Amino acid sequence: MKELGGIIPVLATPFTERGEVDRESFAHLVEASIQDGVHGLAMFGLGSEYYKLTDAERASLTELLVRQANHRVPVIISITHHAGEVAVQQARQAAAEGADALMVLPPFFLNPSVEAILHHIEAAARAVKVPVIVQYAPLQTGKMISPEAFVNLRRALPNLTHIKIDLVPSGGMITALRQASGGSLKSLVGYMGLHLPEDVARGVAGCMPTASLGRAFVHLWDLLERGGEQSRAFHQRLLPLLNFMMQSVEMLIACEKLLLVKRGMISAAYCREPTFHPDRFHLAELDRHAEDLAEWVPSSLTNQPRETARDRR
Repeated sequence: MKELGGIIPVLATPFTERGEVDRESFAHLVEASIQDGVHGLAMFGLGSEYYKLTDAERASLTELLVRQANHRVPVIISITHHAGEVAVQQARQAAAEGADALMVLPPFFLNPSVEAILHHIEAAARAVKVPVIVQYAPLQTGKMISPEAFVNLRRALPNLTHIKIDLVPSGGMITALRQASGGSLKSLVGYMGLHLPEDVARGVAGCMPTASLGRAFVHLWDLLERGGEQSRAFHQRLLPLLNFMMQSVEMLIACEKLLLVKRGMISAAYCREPTFHPDRFHLAELDRHAEDLAEWVPSSLTNQPRETARDRR
């Protein structure tokens, strides 16, 4: 497996207008993302609406993602269950189905202690041999964890390789993890790469944005790796759209699906309830930002959103 890093989009879960999982759209989304040049694909993050899926739907989408990716890019599956025993089962199942790496979301319901959270992460990581990423999202989980605690986990778990930092600002955590671990524990950033040029300067290994902007982020990553002011200028072009989408997680998901439909990557922008419902002002603003980036968020002319047989019934 290639080393984890670069641009690794968190995939959305496409639904039909009836709220059913759209497998055809999902397969197309995976393929279109790979064609965008991304360096990996992740599923069941917050942007995937994982908390609105059944266990059977998760299993079906995992199988489809692994099969469609077909070893062309690493596949990362998030382990999100709050029960440690179930998280271990999820981890083993995902690894057995072909996931190249796992991303463990620390449990947060009913405010578990930091010690309980660390035990949960350790149990899930020990259950598999594939690389493990910990998703550190204190604003969503309500729990702060020190860099030293993560480094101690790394010492005990050779396959715990990365921390995904969903935090703004993220720079201090990136530096602290690198220094405390001697560079052995790497960082990825979420939050749509709002500070990606600084994060790269601090040594971040990759970014996990949404798939609709995969093409733009791959270009940005290439510029950042080469260095120079072009990368900062291009990031500044992206920022108005990124800031608009990141007003809340549910708003990000709704906007992402609208952009995926615009690009012809999925068939419908349906989000399961409860969700954020953009009004006409939001829609106009999103269109304005997308038009400013038309080269990187193009409207699909030859591959319009597809109507499935199920939709026609």
